[in-house]
Amino acid sequence: MEIFPASVRDLWNKWELRVLVLLSLTWQVVLIIFGSRRKYARGSFISALVWFNYLSADWLATVSLGNLANSQGTMSNTVALQALWAPFLLLHLGGPDTITAYALEDNTLWLRHLLGQLVQVAVASYVYLRSWSTSPLTFIAIPVFISGLIKYSERTWVLRFASPAQFEDSLISLPTLQDQALDFAPAPALNDHSDELEIEFLHKGYLLFPILKRLYANLSLRFAEGRRSHSLIMKKKREGDNVQQQSHFAFKVVEVQLGLLYDLLYTKAPVIYSLPGLIFRLFSVFSMLSALVAYLFFINSHNYYSDLENLDYYVTLVLFVGAILLELYALVSLLFSDWTIHWLSNKSMRLRQRSVIIWALIRQRRWAGIVSQHDFLSFCMKRRVATYIGISFLFRICFAIELYWQRTCNTVEDDLKELIFRNLLEKHKTLDNKLFDQDALKELLSFKSNVLGNHNFSKEIKWSVEFEFDHCVLVWHVATGVYYYSTPEEDEEEDEGGNKKDRKMSKMLSDYMMYILLMRPFMLPKWIDRVAHLRDTFREAIKILQQGQFHVKNGADAARMLVQTHRRTYQPLKQLRRKSDKSVLVDGCRLATQLRSLGCSWKMICEVWIEMLTYAASQCEWGSHAQQLRRGGELLTHVRLLMAELGLSEQFDTGMQGPPTKSQHENGSDHDDV
Repeated sequence: MEIFPASVRDLWNKWELRVLVLLSLTWQVVLIIFGSRRKYARGSFISALVWFNYLSADWLATVSLGNLANSQGTMSNTVALQALWAPFLLLHLGGPDTITAYALEDNTLWLRHLLGQLVQVAVASYVYLRSWSTSPLTFIAIPVFISGLIKYSERTWVLRFASPAQFEDSLISLPTLQDQALDFAPAPALNDHSDELEIEFLHKGYLLFPILKRLYANLSLRFAEGRRSHSLIMKKKREGDNVQQQSHFAFKVVEVQLGLLYDLLYTKAPVIYSLPGLIFRLFSVFSMLSALVAYLFFINSHNYYSDLENLDYYVTLVLFVGAILLELYALVSLLFSDWTIHWLSNKSMRLRQRSVIIWALIRQRRWAGIVSQHDFLSFCMKRRVATYIGISFLFRICFAIELYWQRTCNTVEDDLKELIFRNLLEKHKTLDNKLFDQDALKELLSFKSNVLGNHNFSKEIKWSVEFEFDHCVLVWHVATGVYYYSTPEEDEEEDEGGNKKDRKMSKMLSDYMMYILLMRPFMLPKWIDRVAHLRDTFREAIKILQQGQFHVKNGADAARMLVQTHRRTYQPLKQLRRKSDKSVLVDGCRLATQLRSLGCSWKMICEVWIEMLTYAASQCEWGSHAQQLRRGGELLTHVRLLMAELGLSEQFDTGMQGPPTKSQHENGSDHDDV
């Protein structure tokens, strides 16, 4: 019994190879357009699209090559033309310049990719040699085959370069930061025009990039490099500059560096921004153009067209045009990248002016510039979550789905950058001459010893930071949410300290750290009971807010209900809790009550959250930070790099912090000015 009738099978046999080849080309178009956008896009659509296309692109090209190998049994003009498709499939397997690795694990598995390359090149060579004849198509395929081999080899080499071991080895022969920084000293001064400042961001970011590469490779940093990075990251003060402008400059420089790191880890940047890479790009473009001209000329002049199926003729034409457009798109992207603009602006004043014009035209984005948010109270008021609260299995599934759908986003404002920058400057000032003293630095970066600062009522609420860090984040998030909704904004008066601004920033940081805890826990210190504490806390709050007689309409009602429940000597909360529950809702409500009774200011709460943010940033491994670059980036990563370049990092080797050498002193490597 046949499942598919003969007519359907015949139709599929006729169209299978052509559909696969055209789909392979389509996948390359999608990847080259959206592959680089994930650097600054946080949307799930682009992420899912790139993920699906990246995983299936190689599969499509591989299956197409297998079909071509099976179809080489007979010799005809049609078969010879289809054999020309094999070099195009090698081009597709080489992938676009905008994405080589979907995740860091792809770089680690470069050896497996090399083996796949050898197999695919062997299959493509087999298809090509089986169709060898005196036909012009045989010679037209040669430049295309060479281009495909080059692009495929480039991808394997870049994956190898970005693998952890090879990346670390590549840093051994790099010049020191102070030697590179000298190149910036004679550069012409830039004006305060925004476009020219962008060029200054590029220069500073490029000069500091070796620091980031050593940080990512978990290599130690020298004392002199720390002094130089601090002087470079601090904008030279001009008349009228304030801390907000300084913070804007510092975060911009950090943004440039992380964009460059993304290019090294996830694109073909290590090869395309080099002289051989440029030669390969130009060779590919001219090879495709010459092959297309030859194809159009010989097919028509030697009457091949009459012996071919019209469909195969146009499929080949589409492959040629698609390959040329992909190469041109890659070439244009190369010319308008940060790497090229920096190179142009560093050559001469005329090229610098032209690079300013180019930058004004393109205005590239380097990261998403947003912080994702999760609000505990808003989540627990959703009715559809409570539907399955009595069924553990369904509640876990619904809980995970709702976590994804109920996240929101806020733009990283200059006010938030300024608050963070001020905190880091105060830390830097506190250390003073002990900046690279590991013991003093470790104590300063410790969460529990600094989170409450020197506030008068720190003793009363010190208990709230005596837990594991993740536990503290959850307790303070609940307390901040309850305190926030129980004190409406119209009741707050704007004072000289900016109480309303601190209130807004506190809530934003609280919701952001909750998002990290829920959705990106690998960026926080490990905690064994994290899942149990989270789920049980949410479950308990849902029971109170949705199964009581009180009708919860908004956040203010929810906060009021939780506080009232807490004030009744904890008994109602304890009655709702099972013996195995690990909820921290009681602790969160208790802290919220204390914050209100003690009259704690939003400035203090904001300082607590900034301390939590900086502590989490300093504890996260660089591999986890790098993984987030492909998801639009995280504020946590920017803070971590800024801390390191201000000297607030334990990766500085104190054993190499002795006095500067004579050559360093003569070169001014110990001077703060650039």
